[in-house]
Amino acid sequence: MTNTSLKLSLLIGGLLCSGVANASQANKQWLTESEFISPIDVAHTGHKQVAVSEAHGIALLDEQGRALSIINSKSEHLDFRWLPNSKSLGVLSTLNKNTGNIELIKVDFKHNRIEKAYELLADKTAFDAICLASSSEHIELFTVDVDGIVSQMALNTANEADWQLSEIRHFAAGLNMKSCAVNDLTESLYIAEENIGVWQYSTNPELEIIRELFQLAEGLEVEYLDTTASGDVSVVSPSTNQLWLLDQNNHAFKPFELPKNIAPRTVQLQRSDKNLIAYIFDDETSKNIKINLGKHKLPLKKNNEQPIANLLPFAQTSPVASHGDAADDPEIWVNRVNPSNSLVYGTDKKSGLNVYDLNGNLVKALPVGRVNNVDIRYGVKFNGEVVDIAVASNRTNKSISLFKIDQKSGLPTLLTDIKTDLADPYGLCLGQYDNELAVWINDTDGRFQKYEIAFNKQKVAGQKTLEWTVPSQPEGCVSDDANRRLFYGEESTGVWLKDLKGKQPDKLITGLNEQVEADIEGMSLYRLNGKQYLVVSSQGNNRYAVYAVDNNNEFLGVFQVGANWASMIDGASETDGLAVTSSYLGEALPNGLLVVQDGHNVMPKSTQNFKLVDGSLLRDWILNKVDK
Repeated sequence: MTNTSLKLSLLIGGLLCSGVANASQANKQWLTESEFISPIDVAHTGHKQVAVSEAHGIALLDEQGRALSIINSKSEHLDFRWLPNSKSLGVLSTLNKNTGNIELIKVDFKHNRIEKAYELLADKTAFDAICLASSSEHIELFTVDVDGIVSQMALNTANEADWQLSEIRHFAAGLNMKSCAVNDLTESLYIAEENIGVWQYSTNPELEIIRELFQLAEGLEVEYLDTTASGDVSVVSPSTNQLWLLDQNNHAFKPFELPKNIAPRTVQLQRSDKNLIAYIFDDETSKNIKINLGKHKLPLKKNNEQPIANLLPFAQTSPVASHGDAADDPEIWVNRVNPSNSLVYGTDKKSGLNVYDLNGNLVKALPVGRVNNVDIRYGVKFNGEVVDIAVASNRTNKSISLFKIDQKSGLPTLLTDIKTDLADPYGLCLGQYDNELAVWINDTDGRFQKYEIAFNKQKVAGQKTLEWTVPSQPEGCVSDDANRRLFYGEESTGVWLKDLKGKQPDKLITGLNEQVEADIEGMSLYRLNGKQYLVVSSQGNNRYAVYAVDNNNEFLGVFQVGANWASMIDGASETDGLAVTSSYLGEALPNGLLVVQDGHNVMPKSTQNFKLVDGSLLRDWILNKVDK
């Protein structure tokens, strides 16, 4: 299902009625005849229940089962989540049997009211499974259609009168999918496949789509899944008098014998103290039965590590023109006359060099070849004037591409290509030492070289003056010009320090650990309160490591660049290059800017791009670590 096939229609109000003619009879009907019943603990107002019935519709019930609010919509499926930062408003997802459309129901526990808030039309398809996911920031809707296509969508409820649904991604899961459920704690999506078992996916759209099968008994008609907020996961089948609970210690579904001889078609789970309660609809008697499954330990959480800080992007660049692994390394040109007009340079390693404004808009594209890394230095004397210079490693002609930057516009013009003897020019950075401009460039074979750049009137020349080799593939590097030192990465090993004063041999200042995983890719220096901090992309786990290089290279920790759900900007993953500056870039960015390459641009799905993060977030993160 594509974006264009999603027809979203907002319904004002809904078919709502309060009260019923025969209270006791209605109570019994809702509690015994509803295919889906989900108890909900509501702060300060006690227990409530939501019920979905093909025969009677959708209802909000009190603890005794009295209907407080009803929608006359013959429906199936039920999943519930609290709206972000709310203790009185929630959303219920269900499927209208008559129309085939998915209905999102706003549940107002304060006023004991339910109403249709959004409808997702079944356009040239039909839905087999629907479920919700949530975090403290947002809610997501997952659907599986009859063609086996899973769609993951973000629900924006900030405007209560105008909910919005936006697709994040879609992928193929296969046919004969019966239901789905999400464990929010482990960010896991479970999909039940008839006669096969349960498939597990990650709900994180930044990760590769990899699935794992929990196989159940052969020929079992796997029917329905449910989860609790505590992370319990269960599945039932009408062909056996059992319920399966996911043992997250042993990573397998374990059968639980039900106390009655029933054929369970649906299940809704509830935690009551340490007891696990199941509301099961019996296919034989067409009755909903409440079953106490006894005491069960709370499932294991995702991990025991401390939460990773999320620095949210405020903008993202236009996607690069090339498909596949294309965007690579950014750099920031600081406009010293008008800082808010500073620019971001970014490489498209299949096409050329791109230039973006601070809102991420493409300003200029230079098709100069397969440039991989880019760097900038300021105040270089050239042809009788003082200019800014950009350089990039160019794999098309095995050279260093050198650009002159216009002082007013910040836009680059190609001056020349300086040939190298490298077979595959890869990583690169610039250094400026008094009157010397040096390019540090490496090859995928492990060679590292230094080229000194000379300007003679209108001519530019480069001479190789140094070469060394690291044991495996290098890439990122950054020069600390003032202190005459070079930081460079060996992707599978860590970060090396080269003393450019020539007094000390190269040394590995940090390696890999539980928080920093290969590949070590981009790196840049952030200056704060007279100190420098090295920011490094830890590509293997989608994180960014920070080192206090003026304090014996102390490891401060890692952070992530997460999704900005309010602006529908996805986070960054599998980052190659990054750039950071603490320079003032206008009132909106008083503490500079962090730019990171995004290896999976998923909101919306497109070619790779770069994410822009307010430097104040990085500044505050560093200060929080340093002050502890």
